[in-house]
Amino acid sequence: MFVGGRRLKVAGAGLIVLLIGTLSGCALDPQKGKVEYLESGKRYEKQGKYQEASIQFRNAIKLDPRFAEAYFQLAQADLALKQWGAALAALRQTTELDPQRLDAHLDIGRLYLAANEYQKADDEALFVLQRDPANASAYQLRGSVRVAHHDFASAFEIYQKAILLTPEDPAARTNLAFVEINLKRFPDAEQHLRKAMELAPRAVPSYSNLASLYRIEQRLPESEQILQEGVERNPDAVLLYINLADLLYGQQKIEAAEGILAKLRDRERNSAEVAITMGEFYSQRGKAEQALVEYRRGLGLAPKNLEIKRRLVDLFLSTGDYAEAAKLNGEVLQREPKDVAAHIARGRILLGRGKRDEAVSELRQQATDAPDSALAHYFLGLAYWQNGSTDQARGELEDTLRIAPTMTRALNSMVELNLALGELSAAHEYAERSVQQEPASASARVLLGTILTQQGQLKAAEAQFRSAQQLSPADSAPHVNLGIVFARERERPQAEAEFETALRLAPRSTEALSRLVEFWAAGNERPKAIARVQQYLTTYPEDAAGHLILGTTLFNGNDYDAAQSEFEQAIKLNPSLMQAHVQLGRAYQTKGQTNAAIAQFQTALSLQPKSTGLLTLIASLYETTDNLDAARRYYEQALAIDPNLAVPANNLAFLYVKQGGNLDVALSLAQKAKQLQPEFNPITDTLGTCPNNAAIEFSQTKNQ
Repeated sequence: MFVGGRRLKVAGAGLIVLLIGTLSGCALDPQKGKVEYLESGKRYEKQGKYQEASIQFRNAIKLDPRFAEAYFQLAQADLALKQWGAALAALRQTTELDPQRLDAHLDIGRLYLAANEYQKADDEALFVLQRDPANASAYQLRGSVRVAHHDFASAFEIYQKAILLTPEDPAARTNLAFVEINLKRFPDAEQHLRKAMELAPRAVPSYSNLASLYRIEQRLPESEQILQEGVERNPDAVLLYINLADLLYGQQKIEAAEGILAKLRDRERNSAEVAITMGEFYSQRGKAEQALVEYRRGLGLAPKNLEIKRRLVDLFLSTGDYAEAAKLNGEVLQREPKDVAAHIARGRILLGRGKRDEAVSELRQQATDAPDSALAHYFLGLAYWQNGSTDQARGELEDTLRIAPTMTRALNSMVELNLALGELSAAHEYAERSVQQEPASASARVLLGTILTQQGQLKAAEAQFRSAQQLSPADSAPHVNLGIVFARERERPQAEAEFETALRLAPRSTEALSRLVEFWAAGNERPKAIARVQQYLTTYPEDAAGHLILGTTLFNGNDYDAAQSEFEQAIKLNPSLMQAHVQLGRAYQTKGQTNAAIAQFQTALSLQPKSTGLLTLIASLYETTDNLDAARRYYEQALAIDPNLAVPANNLAFLYVKQGGNLDVALSLAQKAKQLQPEFNPITDTLGTCPNNAAIEFSQTKNQ
């Protein structure tokens, strides 16, 4: 048998009686036993053996269910094990047994903060301050709540109070510096971060934040130097390795960046957590193959680690490998049938496979079951958007930001949605928030610059794109957008140079290619544009988007037969490329092949069933073939999706009159169309065909 980790030989009944007597003695003295279990758990905790510590604390609680200290220590072990729900339950039990246990209230507040329940976090901080007005940790918690709400002025005042109470605390100065960066008080932020580093040379956040500050100010050599210094002083600080590799990648120092990552991999070759971190690093940079290697390395180290499987599911979703994503996600659901993240992933898989209604149903269920899950609302919003329900998409994205105001991808999705809807003012507001949240994010600045471009603020847009270019020199997007700005300013040599630079950085960027081709075509250089796309397709003949670009260029040059051939090739390579079906339909329509055009537009509609533009187009083509019943059905479908469409309303009213349908409904539709587009003359003509129109006009005049 084993006792205390040593193997004992059982020599006879006497020893057994002795052991039983010892154990019975413990049972008869629960007060002594619970303390022994508590101390044993603390020893395990110091050794980093949190699972063993948790068992001992639970043993103490079994002996005394009202042992507040054991619940508190159990919560600390659960926090170390990242079992957030269990930790919160243990902390709540602690405060229930000992309401004045302020450290437990602070831990509860921090958990609420992490879960984006900001009011509850603030309530816990206030509870502590009412009983201990000099509690610096409570001020720090309140400051973090203000930061989450982007109330940086209030956060600044709160963090200053924390520093006055604990001037030697580096965390308070680091937090204050973060606020000062957002307030653009860069010299003050640098001073506080330097002081934090003096107080705690091994405090990782100070190095990370100072490097970020230098990066924002474009002091890249200093940013690199401070991260190198941080790595040397903190050789186990994974965050600093990752930040340094990111900085080097941004400057196209790929070999040096890979060297840093290799050094981290060698130091932590048995750490699944580091493998996850490195996989995420590669995944965020679109390097799916390297990410896959790291995640699989992590899974080899920890085969039962569900977090790695979740990351792999995300990676497969990003690369469109829905079969692998579904397989791994099924394994997660088998282990955790109620796992919200896995059900969200299931909805994303359905969406990727084109099963939009099923995806919406799955994601709506998750948003209902877990109303505080920002990701559930976020992906439901994307599903609604992809399904053509833009109002519902906006509502879900707003719910996402209510739960997680600093979630940058939700902010960026709101920018893109409002851009798609032509609501530039709202898009501008969200883009400003995104840049404020992540001032060193090149993609956020590109989005803001895109909006400024559409608003005609070309110099301001150029400034954002220049900043993005400096933050991420290897990214083609800033150059593409600078090219667009220069083209609008009629600075043709600069525009062409930027498009060409974008293509050098990303040779397979069809966005850069299409912009360059459009630029040349608009400048009466269509042969040059066609030759460039053909050159691209010689290198990448299987790129469906490249064939679509060539087909569109040929079509706009009135070479319809050649354009048709390219559109057909694009569809052959990628049958789900909706725009290729639309363009092929346009080619058929231009050549007078109406039935073939309708068939192509219907295929495009099957890929985007709630496209009111396609529904209206198909209906109008059916009108030209005198198939008025089919035309009416498609107009009705368009108006069912969006009742505020002037053209379908007008045309449907005309059909109702022509076919002898409900004239009151026809008149109502025509009048609504006129309200939506007062200057559109065909609507006036439709109103003129409606019987009883004069009576209606008189009635309206009378009521004015």
